[in-house]
Amino acid sequence: MTAVEPAPAMAAALRRAAAREGLRNLTVHEAPWGEVEVGPHDLVVCAHVSHLLTPGSPFLGAAAALARRGVVLVRDLPGGPDKFFFGELYPILLGRPYVHGCDARDTVGELERLGIAPTLTPIEYGSDQPFDSLDEACEFWIEYMRLADAGARDFLRAFLAERLTREGDGWVAPFRKRAMVVHWRTRGAGGQDG
Repeated sequence: MTAVEPAPAMAAALRRAAAREGLRNLTVHEAPWGEVEVGPHDLVVCAHVSHLLTPGSPFLGAAAALARRGVVLVRDLPGGPDKFFFGELYPILLGRPYVHGCDARDTVGELERLGIAPTLTPIEYGSDQPFDSLDEACEFWIEYMRLADAGARDFLRAFLAERLTREGDGWVAPFRKRAMVVHWRTRGAGGQDG
């Protein structure tokens, strides 16, 4: 298994989860897609990474070539709640509204243009985001929002202390998510690809 994850906090979380679950065959590359070479795998999975799943993204064509058996993409369905409180935080910390850029319809349209007719499965699930500490949660939001202001950390700490839920020694950002699973078998598995 290989994970390509550019955010240091998320890459660290993947490594911790793999260690906790005893997964010894996971390689985590802390880099953006395209900056590290990834060989063929049985399955390619990409969930909620809007810039990789938008029309014109080289990832969509590459995914089919890298997958020996199949590809699974997960995209948000319009109208769902805001997982990371971005709707509230963007105006306060960045001075602009949050524009949600993840929509399954765009991805499906691009796949059809590439000659791929995926199967679509709508789902709803719990997508709680756990954190070991409030400091880790603050770091996660600072990184995700690319915040440079020194006061942002203090604001986030107070904001997140009110919004996150305590769970044991850690914190959780609770969230119910609606999404579309976009999937297809590749030629190597007797399916189709572009």
